[in-house]
Amino acid sequence: MLYQHNSSAKDPSPIDYQMSISRSAQFWIIFPIYIPSVVCSLFDLYHYLISRTARQALHNHVIIFLLLINLIIQLTNIPFTLSYLHLGYVWPQSPVFCIFWTIIDEGFFIALTAFFAWATIERHILIFHDRLLSSRRKIIIFHYVPMVIVFLYCFCYTLIVIVFPPCENTFDYDELTCGEPICYYDEKSLAMWDIIVDHLIAVLIIVFCSFTLLLRILYQKSRMRQATNWKKYRKMTIQLLAISFLYFIIYIPNMFLEFLHICCISDEVGADFTAYSDFFSYYGYLLLPFVCAGSIPDLRTKVKNMFLLRRRRVARIVYPQTITLSRRAVVRQ
Repeated sequence: MLYQHNSSAKDPSPIDYQMSISRSAQFWIIFPIYIPSVVCSLFDLYHYLISRTARQALHNHVIIFLLLINLIIQLTNIPFTLSYLHLGYVWPQSPVFCIFWTIIDEGFFIALTAFFAWATIERHILIFHDRLLSSRRKIIIFHYVPMVIVFLYCFCYTLIVIVFPPCENTFDYDELTCGEPICYYDEKSLAMWDIIVDHLIAVLIIVFCSFTLLLRILYQKSRMRQATNWKKYRKMTIQLLAISFLYFIIYIPNMFLEFLHICCISDEVGADFTAYSDFFSYYGYLLLPFVCAGSIPDLRTKVKNMFLLRRRRVARIVYPQTITLSRRAVVRQ
């Protein structure tokens, strides 16, 4: 899904990885969880944006960005993929649509990974170096400026590599994502940059910072008699570690294999694994909202209140009634 284009940097006729699972089966593997996942994304964003406390909390800002990016992917990339699996070809068949799909598939995934990599770094600042956020000026420097830098990098990268490349993109409407038409990746150096900087380094930051965050919290809790208020940061930490685990299981193995394909081994090595991991990487988008929902305070109570509110609104609806008057009542009138 995300990395097939890189094989072309090494071999002008890349191997066409095929899954033994039929397209119809692939469709039904994704579709049942798709709608609940979108509903969960909307619920998460409703909680973070409606609640003033959640909206103003610094540690939630990156999570809101992640959920927004992920929701856009859910409403575009996944329906496009389901359409391809159902029809067997890309529709509509136009270069503009293919470029748009590639922006979502590649550019938004890079943004999602980069923002979460920063989130893992920022958790260390929020928990152990909160003095760096003690004033408005420091908040701007250590909180908002890094997120702006991440956004500008992703925006410029997408603009240069996908939208206005100095080469001509080619589109194959019989392949998923129009055949991954990013011509820039035909250059081995750019393909290496994409795998190493945009994917491997970002994910390694996620794993390293998450692991060290857990170690630091355990050390503070056991050796310093809870100098860090564990109850205050428990939800924040569990949320971060859960998302990191999701990245580690779904994305990291395929990224390392793609890196090896570019630098030293044949594309035939692990070809089946690449095909399956590309497909099941969609579950990263589908499961992220559920992971984020798990850290929402009083989740069960809030879901129950939403259903109770809906029932009350239905009960308050006044339906028109027909009143029948007897003859005696009419005569009296």
